[in-house]
Amino acid sequence: MLGLLFVGILVFINFIMAYSVGLAGKPHKSIVLENTLPQSQLKHPDVVALGKEYRQRLLWAAGLFSLLSCSLFLIHYEAIFMTLFWLFLLLPMVTMWGIEVHYIRKMAALKAAKGWQLPVTPVQIDTKLLVTKNQKILGFGWLLPPLVLTIGLCIFAWFSNIDGKLIYILTAIFLWIVAWGCWYVVGRLPVAAPSEDPQLNRQYNDLTKHDWSVVAVGIAYGMLVVFALPVLSMSLPASFSKLLAALFILLTFGSIFLCIWYLLRLRKKQDQLLATTARFRYADKDQYWRYGVYINPDDKTLMVSDRIGLNIGVNFGRPAGKVLGVLTLLLVLGLMVFTLYPTYLWDFGKDSFTANLQQERLELAAPFVKPSEIELADIESAKLVTALPAPTTRSNGYGGRYYQMGKFEVAGKNATLYLDTRSKPYLQIVTAERDYYFTFKQASETKAFYHHLTKALPAHD
Repeated sequence: MLGLLFVGILVFINFIMAYSVGLAGKPHKSIVLENTLPQSQLKHPDVVALGKEYRQRLLWAAGLFSLLSCSLFLIHYEAIFMTLFWLFLLLPMVTMWGIEVHYIRKMAALKAAKGWQLPVTPVQIDTKLLVTKNQKILGFGWLLPPLVLTIGLCIFAWFSNIDGKLIYILTAIFLWIVAWGCWYVVGRLPVAAPSEDPQLNRQYNDLTKHDWSVVAVGIAYGMLVVFALPVLSMSLPASFSKLLAALFILLTFGSIFLCIWYLLRLRKKQDQLLATTARFRYADKDQYWRYGVYINPDDKTLMVSDRIGLNIGVNFGRPAGKVLGVLTLLLVLGLMVFTLYPTYLWDFGKDSFTANLQQERLELAAPFVKPSEIELADIESAKLVTALPAPTTRSNGYGGRYYQMGKFEVAGKNATLYLDTRSKPYLQIVTAERDYYFTFKQASETKAFYHHLTKALPAHD
């Protein structure tokens, strides 16, 4: 089931990327594939054919990588499974970026061959628009309700009997800060002046700022739901857990589609507004978009709107832009190491699962999982089970295809898991406060340890 979910995520991302990146091949503000063309040539057969070919190549890449991702069904090692998942996540991004750069250059060559160069319009600053550029943006007050609700949920989580509460609280605060950061960046975006008509420029700027601020505020409420549902799932009766899990998935994908629809709606409204004028301005910016991203060391602006009307990008020509790029790369590499290194130890490490039975206590351990020390006198019972009691909800730990590690809630009770789910039966250790589930990599070792443990347990009245 988890393998199907991972493959489904990859296929979804592949085609969403192909569609969104493919929008660069359709005219927007007289720009096609990062090249500004005369309006009279936007429907030229060669331009239309090149844009269509570009989008086809992206769809072929999405289809190819989606097909390759099905190989995950054949993998029987968690480490290799997760490694391929990361590769099938990142390689399509790099491939589609390469396709975009290739077709940007093809469009530039076509523009040069046809002699479609445009006269550069001198930069004019509309000071009145500059001063009032944020008059239609949603105010900070829209971010206060999710902040108050986030603080309330943090207080609720702190006083609840759930594992990993500190991580949840820090995550909730971080998510609100991310939403606030998006709102702040929208307010800092430079004035958009795509035409020589001051009134149209104002309408265009107000429209873009308003809709982008709506997205930023929507992120704050969406992040709040992302945080709230897992906390509620661990606080409500176990019978609600599956319903909340389904609701979580539905809201997550629904929010993504809603955001994409809203931004596409913004792009359409931008195009309709620009269609009312023929007085466009060409500021010779094409040379700074040769790689699909903005690289202009002479521009003091750090955050810029992209040229397809869907995203906000970074000026990688600025030192701060380079730092953000490096930090993003390091973050991705860190996440890869964080998720992959433990799985390699679990899969290929010698004696990666250990159970140390001493005179008065039992210690259970596995790499990158906090060990558990259990007093033998606290153990109410120990038995072998063939499956985890339902429902099972992860609160703080790792829940992969073959390994369940860390803090969970199992059948409404707090539990700590050290499981290779392929190795059955599981050893279940019951205490008053928490249950423990453990396996060695070999089922025979688990069974032998169970018999050894039961003999060591003190008799209970």
